[in-house]
Amino acid sequence: MTKTNFFKMIGGEAEINPQKAYQEFIMQVIELCKQTDDGYRAVALTYAETELNFVSGVPPDIDLCAKKALAFVQKMLRLTTEGREITFVKENALTSPVMQWTGKKADFVELVYGLQTMGVINDGNISVRDLLEILNRIFGDLIPFEQCYGTYQAIKRRKLTARAAFLESMMHGLHNRMAEDDKRERERR
Repeated sequence: MTKTNFFKMIGGEAEINPQKAYQEFIMQVIELCKQTDDGYRAVALTYAETELNFVSGVPPDIDLCAKKALAFVQKMLRLTTEGREITFVKENALTSPVMQWTGKKADFVELVYGLQTMGVINDGNISVRDLLEILNRIFGDLIPFEQCYGTYQAIKRRKLTARAAFLESMMHGLHNRMAEDDKRERERR
């Protein structure tokens, strides 16, 4: 909203009829308030309010329009936020599950701890909690952290030869796949 002709006029960037610029600005505020609120409406109005609060050194006709615009923005801000918390819609593409985990939850926990232990994400600068949060967004809130840690404790209590059964199975499966691929490539030659 601060990129409008109204703010250009206030900043002395353009010679525009103050009343016309004011009316256009008010219409933009109204259009903003008619849109579905993603939480950023209040931020935009607050920013415009702040900018209007510090208008100075302008001719009286522009000053009057700025004061009227400020009063309008403040009123709209109160009307659109009164009695409710401002919440923001995540712009992240992972707001809904991208894929569905169809394995066991314990296998998922092994994967989380395995990836974090290997240090292959963010150069190893990620906690289990943060990694779990990201993977939960991908797979749809599969397991909360408290349950994840409990599952990890249960995995640790497994027999020594089967502690990381899922990861070991994944490793063997990948080795077998590579062996099969190699075999097919030799047969094609």
